[in-house]
Amino acid sequence: MGTMKNFLLALLCSVLALLQGVAQAAAYVDVLDLPAKPSPLAVRSPLIGIARAGERLVTVGQRGHILYSDDAGQHWLQAGVPLGSDLTAVFFPSARQGWAVGNDGVVLHTSDAGVSWEKQLDGRQIGELLVKHYAALASAEPGNEQWPLLVAEGQRLVEQGADKPLLDVWFANDQVGYVVGVFNLILRTEDGGQNWTPFQDRTDNPQGLHLNAIASTGDSLYIAGEQGLLLKWDGHAQRFAAVPTPYQGSFFGVLGKPGEVLVYGLRGNVLRST
Repeated sequence: MGTMKNFLLALLCSVLALLQGVAQAAAYVDVLDLPAKPSPLAVRSPLIGIARAGERLVTVGQRGHILYSDDAGQHWLQAGVPLGSDLTAVFFPSARQGWAVGNDGVVLHTSDAGVSWEKQLDGRQIGELLVKHYAALASAEPGNEQWPLLVAEGQRLVEQGADKPLLDVWFANDQVGYVVGVFNLILRTEDGGQNWTPFQDRTDNPQGLHLNAIASTGDSLYIAGEQGLLLKWDGHAQRFAAVPTPYQGSFFGVLGKPGEVLVYGLRGNVLRST
């Protein structure tokens, strides 16, 4: 009798555990499909990137939080954001048009100076974009060994899901811009983000190092990455060409003006070129 009782008890526990797991699975909603929650504490949450939209300040951070201020940061309002992914960077090429990027390969766009946002792209789509783009190039140039490798990279992204973060964004104007991220992830748009073209084949980055930042110095466009990687846009070759640097640590940003460039990274290292 005791044996039967113990068996039934164990069976009941197993059924309850199974039902709990099913309930949890049913309740799970991907942060890509879950709008950022309005919260009075959003202003105290970690905020990672900031940009100026005309006279307005716009900042982005964890859990899809985007805040904006019209009084130089004295007071902040929370924007409407359609997802809850952590955001890493924001950029405005004009007072009203802006873009933000972040974890899960997300790209967000605003046309009202940061008050409301829409999703243009996420990591679930990026892998498919790579496969389609480089498969077409492989078909057009069957002798080029580079294309199958990039097709395979796209297929890995599809299989692994939306887990590759975008780390920075830059736009030349309201139409032309770039997003960059981990493992040499880079895409370009020429229509304000309606369509994106993979640009992995246009970088001198054979090791697939992370691309941490992209910025213009007025007359040149640079990408800063890990292990001393610094790339500069070569308009003649139509690619980002490697710039030799004396530092092998990671770079996190680029600043400058025509004729002067500062690139900064780990351990307080700052390099200056004139």
